[in-house]
Amino acid sequence: MLFRPHLDYHGALFGLFKLGAVPVVLDPGMGVKALLTCIERTHARAMIALPAVHAVRVLWARRAFASVEVVITAGRRWFWGGATLAGCHQPSPEPFPVVDLDADDEAAILFTSGSTGTAKGVSSRQAMFAEQVGSLQRLFDLQPGQADLQPFAGFAVFDLCLGLTSILPAIDYSRPASARPETVLAALRDQQPEIAFASPIIWQNLSRWCVDHGERLPDSLKVVLTVGAAIPAYLHRRMQQILPEGTEVHTPYGATEAMPLSTIGTAEVLGETWAQTAKGHGTCVGRVAPGVWLRVIGISDEPIAQWRDDLALPPGQLGEIVAGGLVVSPEYKDAPEANVAAKIRDGDRVLHRMGDLGVLDEEGRLWFCGRKAQRVVLTGGRVLGADAVEGVFNEHPDVFRTALIGLGEPGAQQAVLCVEMEPGRIYDGQTEEALRALARGTAVEGVISAFLPHPAFPTDARHNSKIRREDLVVWARDRVARVPTRGAAQQGRAHG
Repeated sequence: MLFRPHLDYHGALFGLFKLGAVPVVLDPGMGVKALLTCIERTHARAMIALPAVHAVRVLWARRAFASVEVVITAGRRWFWGGATLAGCHQPSPEPFPVVDLDADDEAAILFTSGSTGTAKGVSSRQAMFAEQVGSLQRLFDLQPGQADLQPFAGFAVFDLCLGLTSILPAIDYSRPASARPETVLAALRDQQPEIAFASPIIWQNLSRWCVDHGERLPDSLKVVLTVGAAIPAYLHRRMQQILPEGTEVHTPYGATEAMPLSTIGTAEVLGETWAQTAKGHGTCVGRVAPGVWLRVIGISDEPIAQWRDDLALPPGQLGEIVAGGLVVSPEYKDAPEANVAAKIRDGDRVLHRMGDLGVLDEEGRLWFCGRKAQRVVLTGGRVLGADAVEGVFNEHPDVFRTALIGLGEPGAQQAVLCVEMEPGRIYDGQTEEALRALARGTAVEGVISAFLPHPAFPTDARHNSKIRREDLVVWARDRVARVPTRGAAQQGRAHG
């Protein structure tokens, strides 16, 4: 399925579900070369796509689409054959035939965004999809008949399965950062939804605009959700200023491969956990959802074929998050190397290595500390999780966000902090002094050897919220040599 999210898209998606066909959902933002590689790997027999994609298929990329036999054009058909999506719309009073599907049958293949590595096709099974729908309903008390503002169109499929009305505002879904706050606010006021789900960048921009203009969100809102990246305390605080009293922002944790695994709301974040985040201990993403099995294991890039109980670390120790349960995908489609790296067998079930660093505390809450692939390893082997370090410096009122990167070889890396300021704020010597002061007395005191201001961080295509720290490493290499450093302490309290 390669056409833009709108009403026809979701109609086609559910038509495929009812047929028992397996939709393949890809993110065009991953880039043309990566997209064609993913398409070739899926061996799809049918294709519903925009005219421009069909032109690419016929004129320039026959190999990637070699398996395609059935072609449907979402829009005007040009010089190729096949059907059009409009021509497939044939209403009938006859009931749709029921397809008998098993719990282990594939429901969809959902590609990851590729924001921190190669995009991979996640095999979503019928049982997994059903459990995800049920888990979302239970966690947030979602009821049929409610309406959900959905600036992240991919999640509208859950709305429809839950009996919710999905409201799709007039924005560019491939570039959520470009969504005008006025447009999102107008949709909220016009439709008066009880639920709103959006990427962090949309809430960032909307809340900033509302506070600046003295606007508030409608009283109808009862549940506000965001996924895609950890959000700072100031966003929780700013959202409190514009949301109805008692309405919280919930930040469920998970990934395309396993979701939802845990959740936490504004009250617990600001009332209990954020003091530790500001000291460098990571972002609390809440208590584990019912039915989810979750552990933290030692940090390693080596495969683990079989689960052993002694792999689990005790509470308080930093490691990699591993998840199991019906909400977890058992495999990447036709990607054996990725399965070896990320999957662990445990009897009849398959556990998934999240590729995230985290800590479980004594109360059973999970703390997210950053991506494993983006960790910084200092001299002496001390591991820094990016999100944990950034939580300290994001407390500066003029800072929009920060990004920790490591320069040099792991085990002898230089920890560098890139800094993106709030709109209209300027980075200067006083800013750096204030950032260094924030680190004093925290778990990350003295670890940053250089601070680098950056105009606008590169982010993932899907949410425009995950920071592409690998790109910042390339950008920073020649600049650090020109920046005076204070020398980073390589010792200190164990991180996490």
